[in-house]
Amino acid sequence: MRRGDAGRMLRNVALVLGLVGVIALGAVALFGPQLSAADPQAQRLVLFYPDGTFKVPPTPPDQYNPLGTDPLGRDQLARILWGARLTFTVVLLALLLRAFLAVFFGVLAGWRGGNADALVMLGTNAIAGVPQLLLALLVAVALREYAILGFVVALGSVGWAEGAQFVRAEVMRIRRAPYVEAARALGTRTSGLITRHLLRSLAPQLFGLFALEAGATLLLLAELGFLGVFMSGGIVLVDNNNRPLLPVRDRAPEWGQMLAGATQYAFSNQFVAFVPGVVVAAAVFVFNLLGEGARAATDPFSALSLSPRAVGSLGRALVALALLGGLFFGVAEARSTELSFDDALRLAREAVERVEPGDELLAAVVRYRSDSHALAKPQKLNFYFRSRGIFEILRVGFPDADQNAMEVQHDDEDSLDYKTMAPLGSWSMAVPRALALGEDAGGRAFRNSSRSWLARVVLVRQSALPVPTYRVLYSSPNAIADPNVDVLLDATQNGEETPELRRGFATLRAEAALGGPVILIGASANWRASIGVSGGFGVDRPVGVRYSFMRADVANDTRVATVSAGAGSGPVVVGNANVRQTALPAAFDIESVLGAVERQGGAELRAAWAGQGVSDWSANAFADLRTGTLAVIVTYVQVPGPGFVPFRYDLATGRVERTQ
Repeated sequence: MRRGDAGRMLRNVALVLGLVGVIALGAVALFGPQLSAADPQAQRLVLFYPDGTFKVPPTPPDQYNPLGTDPLGRDQLARILWGARLTFTVVLLALLLRAFLAVFFGVLAGWRGGNADALVMLGTNAIAGVPQLLLALLVAVALREYAILGFVVALGSVGWAEGAQFVRAEVMRIRRAPYVEAARALGTRTSGLITRHLLRSLAPQLFGLFALEAGATLLLLAELGFLGVFMSGGIVLVDNNNRPLLPVRDRAPEWGQMLAGATQYAFSNQFVAFVPGVVVAAAVFVFNLLGEGARAATDPFSALSLSPRAVGSLGRALVALALLGGLFFGVAEARSTELSFDDALRLAREAVERVEPGDELLAAVVRYRSDSHALAKPQKLNFYFRSRGIFEILRVGFPDADQNAMEVQHDDEDSLDYKTMAPLGSWSMAVPRALALGEDAGGRAFRNSSRSWLARVVLVRQSALPVPTYRVLYSSPNAIADPNVDVLLDATQNGEETPELRRGFATLRAEAALGGPVILIGASANWRASIGVSGGFGVDRPVGVRYSFMRADVANDTRVATVSAGAGSGPVVVGNANVRQTALPAAFDIESVLGAVERQGGAELRAAWAGQGVSDWSANAFADLRTGTLAVIVTYVQVPGPGFVPFRYDLATGRVERTQ
């Protein structure tokens, strides 16, 4: 550094304040989440305070929420601190894109000249003639599916044209400088001229230019938020007549999106818009100070000008920090917008520890919809925890599997029965495997026959079942409580069902349908050979099982709930039997009957059929009470063909007899 550079830099108040402000903003972006104990996404319809009072949001600043809360009850200070990371990720990546485009096209036009210059100038004039806000709005809407990356492209695709024209003018001036002509005369290659002389001479001017561009990028991001264009979607609360109860609110904790409340609360609850507005204005002011300080430091006629070496060192340090932040921190933040199930669960647990420490995980639901990415991407990830507060549950949701759109609130979107649930515990099967098994068990056929559908993969531990299970449910989006396909899978194995799981799950569904404890009054099952167009699983596993239940505690209730399990499962059917029916023994298992029949004649019959060229068969079993004795009739049927043979299994003695 040249003697006196330190003194001139200290006298450059704008540069010093700008550098201090940028360092402070960077620190908040890096360590903001650690500076706030509150969760930025926790929504509260009513705020209860330790002194016994309560308020309805939005609330003004107080000792519990220093910057107040927004209309959804979220802490404004937490959203400011957490939002700095997301805000500056977008600004930094967009600024890098702007800088690359401006330098590339500016150098191309100014150095090459001729047709390249004319073409670049035509394009930059056309882009510069479109208002930046309008162009950014159009690009952001067109790329809304790409969340953060779409906003980076939208903000980076504007503003660079003016920068390219500035760079072009500087390049044309530097290209004619005597030292460049001398280097060319000495045989220096074009690449050497550009890197050693041109870019070094451009660096001081670019330093000030892009400091000002950072403020302009942040301001443009805030303007998009003010207009209600969000990178992670919005929330609309409506009443029964589909009328909005609250304005569209941002999901992501991001400064520009927080300004969306300004249009609704500027004259009623000013702090909702005042807080993010002041923060954004202060950040833009800091970047403008840095730009003004850089201009004075690089002006050779200014009393505050620094030596080229000092400016270069300062510029390289800031560029290195920006590149490191953009490549490592920024890219990681941008990639996090598409969460895996495991990452979403980890973030959900962290959010719960901030909001209600100690809450237990009860269920996880992955939702897919025909009108939202279909099966390519979840429409939403929901995680339900048993609440230790005044509410029953706490839900952590991720719309579109987007980390920045996280919701933390006490509500239920999936109509689950939490009273019958136990803490989830551990499982081994992944969600994609469960979905694939659900597709094979009837889900694909339902989707192909339905114009609009909702598929849910529910991971849950029912108190009546021995292990955590997946339920793969397919239904109409408007009738989620009445699924058309309902598949039960063991989550601790590779999707294998057991008779105990099917029986226990059918009992739970019947209790929900009839509203109380039930008794089993009938059962049937169907097996089929594993060949043919409609092949099954042979004798190893039934294609479908059907159970019939009645209320156990109401003597005059003659309703019957029929529940299907397995590949043929569907909605619970409730009918009326007119009279009470006798309950089957509690230990009765219709699926174990086929094994006994196979050993005492069934296997021999199928072998005889195979010898006659009949390899496709089915077996149907149903429980029957005759003369006070429980019996199960198992009928083997040739497919195709008229042949059938019934067997009778006596549960009391275990004896099998062929009845034909």
